[in-house]
Amino acid sequence: MRPDDRPTKTDRYMVKDLADELPLYNAEGQKIHVLNATMREIYLHCDGHHSVDDLAGILVAEFAVDGATAKKDTVEVLEQLIDLEIVSLGRSEARSS
Repeated sequence: MRPDDRPTKTDRYMVKDLADELPLYNAEGQKIHVLNATMREIYLHCDGHHSVDDLAGILVAEFAVDGATAKKDTVEVLEQLIDLEIVSLGRSEARSS
């Protein structure tokens, strides 16, 4: 996973935001996943506009953690969400100089 990758939500889950938790329901596989506050914050910002580094910065601001911890947690959460097909990983376009 690259720092400039831009995760996006998939359309496989119905979402009910409960502020501290975020239940996601997949009717296709009859699965429910409940995201805790950290996972919720990352998921809500997976809009294709925020990079992995942006998401880590949001955790720093929201949860008062250091940058290294936020980056590690962000990558771990994104890997879990990708494995569950809750988000997909969009690659940013290569930038020319």
